[in-house]
Amino acid sequence: MEEKFTKSYIKVDGPPVTIKHQTFPEVMNHYAETKPDGESVVFVSTDGTRECVTWFQLYQRSQIMAKSLIKMGIQRHELVAINVRCCPEWLYATFGAMMAGAIPVSISFTYTDGSDLIALMKKMETCSLLILDPGAEFVNWNILRKLLDEYKADGRAKSQNMPYLRYVLGVRFGHPELPNVIGLRDLLEEDHCDIELPVVKPTDVCGLFQTSGSTGVPKLVTYTHQSPLKMFSDSDVLEHSNPKYIFFNDRPFNWGGGYPFSILTGQTRVTLSEFCDPPNDRLSFMIDVIVKEKCSLICALPPLMHELIKRKEHLPDDWPVEGILTGGQPLTKHLAACIGKACKFLLCLYGGSEFAGATVAKITNPNDFTEFGCGKPFNMPGLEIKIVDKNAKIVSVNQSGEIYIRSEIMFVGYFNDPEKTKAVLSEDGWYKTDDIGRMTEDGEFFVEGRKSNMIISGGFNVAPEILENVMKTFPGVDSVIIVPVPDDVYYQVLCACIVKKGDCEISEEDIRKNCHEYHADKPGLFTVLPKYYMFLESFPETRSGKTHRMELEKIALQRFRQSTF
Repeated sequence: MEEKFTKSYIKVDGPPVTIKHQTFPEVMNHYAETKPDGESVVFVSTDGTRECVTWFQLYQRSQIMAKSLIKMGIQRHELVAINVRCCPEWLYATFGAMMAGAIPVSISFTYTDGSDLIALMKKMETCSLLILDPGAEFVNWNILRKLLDEYKADGRAKSQNMPYLRYVLGVRFGHPELPNVIGLRDLLEEDHCDIELPVVKPTDVCGLFQTSGSTGVPKLVTYTHQSPLKMFSDSDVLEHSNPKYIFFNDRPFNWGGGYPFSILTGQTRVTLSEFCDPPNDRLSFMIDVIVKEKCSLICALPPLMHELIKRKEHLPDDWPVEGILTGGQPLTKHLAACIGKACKFLLCLYGGSEFAGATVAKITNPNDFTEFGCGKPFNMPGLEIKIVDKNAKIVSVNQSGEIYIRSEIMFVGYFNDPEKTKAVLSEDGWYKTDDIGRMTEDGEFFVEGRKSNMIISGGFNVAPEILENVMKTFPGVDSVIIVPVPDDVYYQVLCACIVKKGDCEISEEDIRKNCHEYHADKPGLFTVLPKYYMFLESFPETRSGKTHRMELEKIALQRFRQSTF
């Protein structure tokens, strides 16, 4: 008989997880030796081309890149910033930097004046190399070139705004309108057999992961090699780590949910190349790729799941998918309807940038699924989860509170940001997730929302303040507050609550047009636009005179919510 809990605290018992290989390079070497011609990552393009990187190529080219970086002058523990869309070069840059003893970090920047790049470089402090592709319509290069005081053909660069930066490498700069930037592919042609690579230790930092935030300067989550290896290299911990699966995941490599952790599992990862024209119907294209590549496990955010539900009776007879892996938001019963023709089982993960993963629910029958359920803790000995009240005291089962997590696979802190690290990590090592949830007497967890203002829409964390600040600049807009409205597919959608300036005659159509135009100009600034717009004479206020977001949420819910969960 399973244990019944009375308090919302659980710890996974058992011997510590043992791993055969201690670092990313060790794992890559193992697969290069045991299945050299096997496919590690496959990139599929809309023009029908298919680019494959074998395990041997991945390891060998990453080694060549590492030696070239050392020859260039990259020092151990320096940062290598990577602003490159999904392609093989991203892999060689990232894992090559690791093998060189440097720290790779995927970054994004969007402001045309480069102010966000300058702020990020300042936070990174010791970033000596920036690797980038020119971007769509050369947007990345046009931003960077304004900040460079000097750039030479061998990659050396100088910038007063980014004083530590010493080198710039290009990826796919072969357009006649672009400068002659030394390319990453050029370094892959070099031969530095005399250079000995440093020993990479399990406790070395394997990478920094950029998170979203409302301040404009993102946090950089720091992980060592041993944390992801303990989580992803053992299928006893995570079922979806089993190397038997061909794994489809179209999420960008620079996002935690799209990072190629399949390198650690031995799975073949199938993804979409970002260096091609986008498909007219992305969802249909993804379904075609899944069938052609015989993908048996897919990572699906709500839009793809919703499309599979609509099409499940018309999926081909050779539909290869066994399981769907999802996360990023609480799961509604509507999305569980994909079980059947679309998949045999659904894996709902609860995780985050700072703690990788905590719970998982395997669902084989949609009728057995309870909404917002995210299962029980991973089989990770030592993992602890608790639900606490506002005083950080453990609450009774079935009582809501903030979710705290403690485990050896968590992040080690925010890079160069001790204040924000201290704010989310207790002195005894508990991470404060900012998620509201509850635990049942059977040890199952339910995530009900965010403690802060962060909105979860379609698997994306949306900081409303960023969009609010943009919309306040629109003609005729005095004040803007973005609130969530529940949605069966996306979990939450955005509602823009607007107070007009004086007697200004602006319409919903005007605001919507401005949002889309701004998004077209700066597509990376925010990923989700409002679905609803609501004009008010004034906003409700709290006793302290602040805008009462909860009251605005209630108003938006009454006006726009058409159905219930």
